[in-house]
Amino acid sequence: MRSRSNFAIKLFAVLLLLVTACNRQQSETEINEADAQELTIEKSGTFMGKPYELVEFPNGAWANKTLQTDYKMFKVPLSSNFIKKEVAKIADGIYTINGLFASYIPVIETKNGVIIYDSGTSPEIGRQILKMLETVTEKPVIAVIYSHSHYIFGSSAIKEKYPNAQFIANPRLASNLASGQGAGSVFPEIGPLLNSGLVQQFHMMLPREGKDAPFGGFISFPDFSGFVRPTTEVTEGQVLNIDGVDLQFFTNFNVDSDDQLLVWIPSKKIVLNNAFWGFMPNMYSLRGSNFRDPENITQALFKIRDLGTEIMLSTHGTPIVGKQAVKETVETYADFYNFVKDQTLRAMLLGRAPQDLGKFLKLPQHFRDAEYLCETYGPLETFAEPIYHHGRGWFDNDAANIFKLTREDEARNLIKAMGGPDRVVQLSDQAIKEGDQMWALKLINYLYVTEPTNQTYRTKKAQLLYQLGMVLESQNARSWCITQAYALTNKLALPRLVLPDEIVNNMNPTTLLTQYKVRIDPEKAGTTNYLLAFAVGDGKKVGLHCRFGVVEFIDDVEKYGQAPNATLTMSQTSLVDLFMNRKPVGQILSEQGNAVKGDRKEVENFLSYFDEIFSPQVNQAIPVVKK
Repeated sequence: MRSRSNFAIKLFAVLLLLVTACNRQQSETEINEADAQELTIEKSGTFMGKPYELVEFPNGAWANKTLQTDYKMFKVPLSSNFIKKEVAKIADGIYTINGLFASYIPVIETKNGVIIYDSGTSPEIGRQILKMLETVTEKPVIAVIYSHSHYIFGSSAIKEKYPNAQFIANPRLASNLASGQGAGSVFPEIGPLLNSGLVQQFHMMLPREGKDAPFGGFISFPDFSGFVRPTTEVTEGQVLNIDGVDLQFFTNFNVDSDDQLLVWIPSKKIVLNNAFWGFMPNMYSLRGSNFRDPENITQALFKIRDLGTEIMLSTHGTPIVGKQAVKETVETYADFYNFVKDQTLRAMLLGRAPQDLGKFLKLPQHFRDAEYLCETYGPLETFAEPIYHHGRGWFDNDAANIFKLTREDEARNLIKAMGGPDRVVQLSDQAIKEGDQMWALKLINYLYVTEPTNQTYRTKKAQLLYQLGMVLESQNARSWCITQAYALTNKLALPRLVLPDEIVNNMNPTTLLTQYKVRIDPEKAGTTNYLLAFAVGDGKKVGLHCRFGVVEFIDDVEKYGQAPNATLTMSQTSLVDLFMNRKPVGQILSEQGNAVKGDRKEVENFLSYFDEIFSPQVNQAIPVVKK
């Protein structure tokens, strides 16, 4: 059973420390800045046969000129954090606080106080919310409603000033934070892999200024110190009366997390929501988060319509006022979700393979014209394939693909068929001249896969990725491309796994060992049948029982039907060191306070069967090349 301890609640919020963890990874792998290579692109030219023009934003970032206008709904330059800093009056007693971060804070004034929807990303943002709120009302904050688990970390500042304020949330919110599911992984064991994706998705390892900086408002991670646990958890359809105002809560809609709260205020015909964004929604996140079900999200949008909403206040989208305007907006937005889903299913029925789907989707013009469906966040081309996999799995119905070659074997065979590495380089260079940079990238990637430390291949791949990232409109894909281009040209070390100290140091033994057990190497373990008990601190003894290459976590060794082969008594710090592969196993066992009851050599041998995934030599998404 997965632990949901109070300590572990820090797991999501302290992703703020991801950058620190990546910086430490760089020092461990000793990147030599003298070996770094420059990446170049002309400010105007053609890419994939289409002309582009790059412009410079106020922070020095170069990006496609279209991005000056494509965030149409916000009516402000991207460099201003998407939203103008102001308190906007929507109607009598209805406001939004804008521009403090890449989101809106809806405000509902009641007779004796105010209700706000979310609290920002840090205590400082919370204080700024209060300061801006004071420009329109002197009433106290009596309730904070958490839209979902992403923008709730300014609450400590609000609670400090208004200790009697109510904090309302979906009942899944606290448990999601406790299980470390903030990155959206289906399995907690691969959370560090998704954390690395978060780093790459949001420009975290790239400069904050200069041509490679984010082209708009920087998306950072929240400061956990500002989180206040919910005082009230509501259920689907529940109605609460707050200072004479009825609010109805809907909890079953999953947009970018499954802990959403959609709120209906019938007396004011207002909906508070996170289902409508002011740009094309990210139906799939490149970091690999949970499946975002278009059917469920469209149900949320239709709920907003069917309630008769006259004012729609959204976490990311600008306020929409007027029943007809709300209806038309949410229907178009829902139609976009359904278009992507239905056309994906249509393509499947027509026999299209997963890799064909991105090019199959052709948006009708009315979607292209909608100011809130600009393709500036996630790339449309990536949305269909996850629907295919969710619907029928990986198999594309072609019997030739039931059994697959490894990437390396496929690349070697193709390189041989094309006439060898030099010929592949020539073909890649020729593709660039012909304006087919994507084919050039694919070709050079075959060479990279077979020889990832070859700097010639790395540099050519990096240059293509860099140019691709620069001309893209999608800020997510841009960051992935440029970050990996940096790693390929020795500007940074890119870890495959990221797990900051502040997270792992607060994971209890159950959490640590249930995630550690998946690292067993069955070839090393062979026919081993061995139970190792762990006594950590004052807690109960837990254990790992390896049976022929499969490990079972034992929640209580004393109640288990088999006596342990050995018992390892150790500190929490030592268990974390083992988990993070910070020290050799023998050194950990020898440290003061740690003891082995049983054969020490057997224990050390048993622990050697587990992969050291966090060691600097292993934990490299792109191999570090040292001269």
